[in-house]
Amino acid sequence: MKNRNRFSRTLAGVMAMAAMCASLPAFEIGASAAQTLAGDTTKDGAVSVADVVLLQQYLTRKKTIDQQAFENADMNADGRVNIIDLALLKKSIIDARTAEQPTDPEPTEPTTEPTTDEPTTSEGIVTSIVFDGNSVKLYDANGNAVTDATNVTVENGTYVTITSALPADAETGKVPAYAISGSSSNGQLRVNTDNTVDPTAAVELSLEGLTLSNDTVAPIYIDNVGDSATLTIKKGTENTISDGTTHTDTYVNSDNETVTVNGAIYAKDDLKIKGKGTLTVNGNYSDGIVCKDDLKIWNGTIIVNAVDDGIRGNDSVRIGDPDILVANGGDGDYSNLSISVTTKSGDGIKSTNNSDTTKGFVTINGGTVNINSYADGIQAEQQFTMNGGDVTIYTYQGSGYTGSGSSSSGSTNPWGGGGMGTDGNSNKTDISAKGIKAVGLYDEAGTTWQSAGNITITGGTITVDSSDDAVHCGGDMNITGGIFKVASADDGFHSDHTLTIGTANAGTFDDVQIYVSKCYEGVEAPTINQNSGTVYIVSEDDGYNAGGGADGSGTGGFGGPGSGWSQGTTSSSTSIVMNLNGGLAVVNSANGDHDAFDSNGDIIINGGYYCANGQEPLDCGDSGNTISLNGGSVITMTAGNTSLTTRYTFTDNNGNAIVSFLSGNGGGLRSGSTCSAQSGGNVSGGTEILAQAGDKTVTIGGSISGGSALGQSSESGGPGQGGPGTRW
Repeated sequence: MKNRNRFSRTLAGVMAMAAMCASLPAFEIGASAAQTLAGDTTKDGAVSVADVVLLQQYLTRKKTIDQQAFENADMNADGRVNIIDLALLKKSIIDARTAEQPTDPEPTEPTTEPTTDEPTTSEGIVTSIVFDGNSVKLYDANGNAVTDATNVTVENGTYVTITSALPADAETGKVPAYAISGSSSNGQLRVNTDNTVDPTAAVELSLEGLTLSNDTVAPIYIDNVGDSATLTIKKGTENTISDGTTHTDTYVNSDNETVTVNGAIYAKDDLKIKGKGTLTVNGNYSDGIVCKDDLKIWNGTIIVNAVDDGIRGNDSVRIGDPDILVANGGDGDYSNLSISVTTKSGDGIKSTNNSDTTKGFVTINGGTVNINSYADGIQAEQQFTMNGGDVTIYTYQGSGYTGSGSSSSGSTNPWGGGGMGTDGNSNKTDISAKGIKAVGLYDEAGTTWQSAGNITITGGTITVDSSDDAVHCGGDMNITGGIFKVASADDGFHSDHTLTIGTANAGTFDDVQIYVSKCYEGVEAPTINQNSGTVYIVSEDDGYNAGGGADGSGTGGFGGPGSGWSQGTTSSSTSIVMNLNGGLAVVNSANGDHDAFDSNGDIIINGGYYCANGQEPLDCGDSGNTISLNGGSVITMTAGNTSLTTRYTFTDNNGNAIVSFLSGNGGGLRSGSTCSAQSGGNVSGGTEILAQAGDKTVTIGGSISGGSALGQSSESGGPGQGGPGTRW
């Protein structure tokens, strides 16, 4: 055969002639038993084109083979079956065919000579995709160009569709990634595998210096994948994905509804993003990154700019691999995870499943997250959880907002700042521009809460500057760890049900550290429990409010999703209570008719240390409610918060400082325990916490010198129990 020597020159040359195999007959190669015949993947006792076809189907994950066929397919006996074995099998067939030909036979194949000694691969498995302006280049694992791919299609020059996952490595079981690079202003990378052929396909796309944009469709579109898709951002590379201001791409969902693909990166199946490179996503039409199932962002530098929502996952958004958590046995190193989101009209990060309480959640385990959003910073439909990391959020016009939204006048829009009713704050936005929000399940009318909508924070650092509530949930809020710096034009922390700070019987001041530098009301919920930690609040109205706003709306029914409280059916005041069990709370309310601690039900003090600076330091409900001092100590004053320069210190029986802080002037002490308090003086030693409060840090322990002892507070009610409707 004239080209025999050319076949043996290189492996690329061999694979270029693979198409010739289709016309070759079956023949035996030196063995009589099919089970020991190299190359006999069909185990029919012969090596033929059928074996090539089956091996190709196995490598593209379209068919499976048993152990004996696997051993026969391992042409180079290295314990693995991959594209090299396919090339060797094709070569063995060609060589055997050539050996049977006459020395100078009449040609039975086309006589056209290849134009070069190293011909372009005409058929193969693509592992690398390079966008090049108005064209795309495809390469196999050996770096050879592929023009007739078995796993990738190209339309309109730059519209690439990956139709199957790459074959897993036989030794490690790891599925290799497609390498994606280059640049195109009219390209698309699409994943669309066949579930009937491979229902467990896992496709990984390694972005290795990719700049891809498209004016009318999503540049990266995960249309269908059996298991999941992964975007890996290669270390040291910059990658940018941008869509246009219009989208023409649509699909019909399971409800027979036509859905517009509205993200620059859009996944209809699970999506994971990882790597140590940089990915910038510009959502010029609507959203930046959209996932209709579970979205995981494990590491990488992710920058998202979007017209509407920045990052959106229907079932969940999870940030930070939980296996890295120290609590899960990891090293806690999230230094390679950084997310920045900017939106013009939507939320920063959100989950949207509002029909299943096991879904619709946002979880942050670590990393750095910076959000500058028009609307909510983070919205979880069912559950928000934070276990660590550093989150900074700015919404709308921040805490400096001074407008008067229509929602403050009783708008029935349940998604607005005021919702169905008011809490006395006339300075509210029409939009929901909360820092962190968990909504919950409501009835079809959207007015009656059913379940979920919880917030759980166990650690990390959170900084919020918001025009609406800084942290808000329709269900329960549990804060057992973390450092907070909050400024809001509305409430600092709001729960429609139970709000708990700290851990029962923890006996610590530093497990939770909350500083609210500006707010309308600081901590608000029907039931408030403080068990440990330190809370320092500067508020325009009430500092702690169990029940509702200054207009008494807390005794009404609950409003809709994202709202405050409405004035609906009256609920019993016995369901409203403030339990002060431990830790430290320093509340400084503005001059005027404002309370430091206000409950429409009872106030029960069982332990802890409190500074109540307000016109009415503590105020309970008027429906036979009481203030009970069973333990703990309270400094009460009516100075207002205009001058927070006097140091107060709780001391033990030996005169040692327990905890020290700054507040107003003119305090008196009520104590249900063997504790004293001093104003003025200096504290040396000890441990400073609440560093985010600047000059208002709190000191734990140490020695006090100077100052004067506080006398018994002279407000009505006595040192122990306060009668019905008591005000201290």
